[in-house]
Amino acid sequence: MSLYLNRLRVQELRQFRQPFELQDIEPGLNIFAGPNEAGKSTLVRAIRAAFFERYRSKMVEDLRPRGDAGALPAVEIDFTLDGQPGRLQKSFLGTRARCSLSLGGQTWDGADAEDHLAALIGFQYASKGASKTEHWGIPGLLWVEQGSGQELAEAASHARKHIHTALQERISQDSAGALAATGGDELLARFELQRNELLTSAGKPRGAYQEAIARAEELQQRLAEVTGRIASYQQQVDQLARLRAQHLQDEQDRPWEPLREQLAAARQTEQALAQAARQLADAGAGLQQMQGRRELLLQQIQSHERLQQRLASGQQEAALAADGVQQAGPAAALAQRHADEARAAADHARKTLALARQEATRTMLQAQQQSATQTRDRQQRTLQAALASQEALDSLQAQAAAHTLGEAQLKELRQLERGWQDLLLQRKAVSTRLSFKLLDGQALVLQGEPGTDERLQGEGERLLGEPVRLQLPGLGELSITPGGQDLAGLAAQCEAARVRLAQRLQALGLVDVAQAEARFGQQQALLIHLQHARQALQQVAPQGIAPLRDGLAQAEGLMQSSQEALAQLPPAPPQPAPELAAAERAQDAADQFDRQARALLAEAQQAQAIAQAEHQSRARALELLQEELRDPQQQARHEQAQQQLGELAQELRLQAALVEALTRQREQARPDIVQQDIARLGRSIAQLELAHGQRHTEIQVLDHALQQAGAAGLDEQRQTADGELARARQRLSELQRRAAALDLLCGKLQSRRQAALAQLRAPLQRHLERYLKLLFAQGRVTVGEGLTPDVLVRPAAGGGEDAGVFASLSFGAREQLGVISRFAYADLLREAGRPTLLILDDALVHSDAGRLGLMKRVVFDAAQRHQVLLFTCHPEGWRDMGVLVRAVGLASS
Repeated sequence: MSLYLNRLRVQELRQFRQPFELQDIEPGLNIFAGPNEAGKSTLVRAIRAAFFERYRSKMVEDLRPRGDAGALPAVEIDFTLDGQPGRLQKSFLGTRARCSLSLGGQTWDGADAEDHLAALIGFQYASKGASKTEHWGIPGLLWVEQGSGQELAEAASHARKHIHTALQERISQDSAGALAATGGDELLARFELQRNELLTSAGKPRGAYQEAIARAEELQQRLAEVTGRIASYQQQVDQLARLRAQHLQDEQDRPWEPLREQLAAARQTEQALAQAARQLADAGAGLQQMQGRRELLLQQIQSHERLQQRLASGQQEAALAADGVQQAGPAAALAQRHADEARAAADHARKTLALARQEATRTMLQAQQQSATQTRDRQQRTLQAALASQEALDSLQAQAAAHTLGEAQLKELRQLERGWQDLLLQRKAVSTRLSFKLLDGQALVLQGEPGTDERLQGEGERLLGEPVRLQLPGLGELSITPGGQDLAGLAAQCEAARVRLAQRLQALGLVDVAQAEARFGQQQALLIHLQHARQALQQVAPQGIAPLRDGLAQAEGLMQSSQEALAQLPPAPPQPAPELAAAERAQDAADQFDRQARALLAEAQQAQAIAQAEHQSRARALELLQEELRDPQQQARHEQAQQQLGELAQELRLQAALVEALTRQREQARPDIVQQDIARLGRSIAQLELAHGQRHTEIQVLDHALQQAGAAGLDEQRQTADGELARARQRLSELQRRAAALDLLCGKLQSRRQAALAQLRAPLQRHLERYLKLLFAQGRVTVGEGLTPDVLVRPAAGGGEDAGVFASLSFGAREQLGVISRFAYADLLREAGRPTLLILDDALVHSDAGRLGLMKRVVFDAAQRHQVLLFTCHPEGWRDMGVLVRAVGLASS
């Protein structure tokens, strides 16, 4: 069964607001090209909407042109199905939405038309909402949307039922084939569903099976818990007896009392050690005070000695400062003399530079004035030439305006004259020809309309287009009435043509067509002269006359400004001024020397001031030291400090001996061990008393717990748990057997199904490899369970083979293999008598030049058996396919 589209018409659909048609679509390869947003994908969307969308669907608002809420998208498709012509008409949205299908002399309308078409082509409609990929079946597999050529698995899964049906028609209908068919898949799926309710994919329990296991484990745990509680009850009875015996023994022995007596003795020892520590602290404080007094006395003695040392050092520093003052004076005077000389040289260089700049300015202004004069003269000559060219151009334009006659007007005059001449020729051809040859002296009178009498003499002929009378002297007259066509009407047409020609000539101010021809020739010559004049003006004044005038004005202004600037300069010096660059270099050198001299002067003056200040400071410090050492009180304090230091030495030795004896006594008593004994005995007493109290509390708690457990009926609970556990284990055994049986059955069925699928995949494998050899001469591909390419095997660059999973291939390779697979599906469906139509919307755009050349062979080969509609925005890449690349877009509608 073959399906071919013959014509596609859209209206008010996206950018196609006006009707647009694709006519004469060929049964084989059809290539439609256009730039981006020209409407290629819109036409593909229109085909999909016509087939896949319900005409009453409200989910097709995207078909309306943007900004036109009142538009009613419509699609009309003429097609041929199995040799029978058909037409599908659909309009969407609004109250006029409708669907009509005519095929083989029959007509269907509305939903009946849609359902009948879906059954013929192999797809289905959505129960509600917009149509989706899972509804598109075979067309969804063979119609490749833009950018989805590499996405094959989902489309193949939605068309799997139809592909299985086609494959089964190629093999015998045995049980294995039934298992591979959709019905077999449903049977296997039903058993797998039942198995999956009990087992996971890895064979682990789940669902009711898992719940039965959990229930048995729960009851087992509950039974263990009750048994444990019974065992715990027995243990608690024994523990209560032990606790009561220990509590009674503690009440009799009271082991904490001896520890209390030891703790009291340790605390008395601690108090004695504290008293000794206070004595040691007092002795140590006294020793520190004595040491402090000794340090103060030593500092006083050392201070007097440092004063004497500073006096000697101050005398040396004062002498050095006096030498520095004597040396700084001459150095400052020399620096002042050098600074004055540098200042004078800098002033002279500055005056010389000013003179050099003045003369350089004079030279620049004179050159500027000379250049401006030359520019003014050149601008004047150019302006005069441009004005002359403009005058000539204006004269030629005036002449051309006086001889204006367009080529269309001349052509019209020629046509009018030719029409008039043709009518004259027709009139002559059908008029009665009167030939006469009269003897000398004889004459005849030819009478027509009043006032048109003509005397005929000699030899000649006349064309008679109207009735006339011929006077025969002495004989009478002859009446001649021309026959043939309607000469009167022909004469009227001829006269009307002459009048139209005369009126048109008069309107143009012409006498005849020859004058028009002459005027047109003159006009053409003037146009050539005009072009030459414009070129001449363009050469003289490419920017126009106004810029020339502006340039002349600028040159004159520059001349005047240069002259005024020269007049303001002082007179030139009698001697030539130095060059400006040399004067600037001399000025820079003089300025640098002046700055260096001033810096040296400042340093010398600063050094002199520092030396004087240092001398004054040293002299004042020396004077103060001498006064301080001559002070009588200072001498008395020094002698008293030496006497007190000698007396304090004996007291220090006695106090140090006392501190040493008290320290040795404290170390022998080990106060840290006494503190440890107090802490140890205190914690021991607290622990014994706490354990005695906790044991009493545990006895009360255990006694209460045993009373409650004795009333809980633990034996009865254990018997109940035993019964429930037995029933749960029986249920678990049943589910185990069912799960094992279903797992075994699904494994057997799956094994048979794999064998059947291998048999079903063979035809598809054959078609795939047929196309693949055109792309990869030594390549091969395996088909997976989903009837899609699984692994592509090709020779490796270094030898051996390179096997790549379809999903791991590059984007371009997946797209190429996806297109090849769709062609293989189409061949398979065609062999099974199913309708096929291939649509490629901007496919193979990710292929390089080499791969694209090979894929063109694939496309051309597929088009020998199927209709292929290829939409592309690269027409230059498809001009070698042997078919006309047709333009698509608004401009072509």
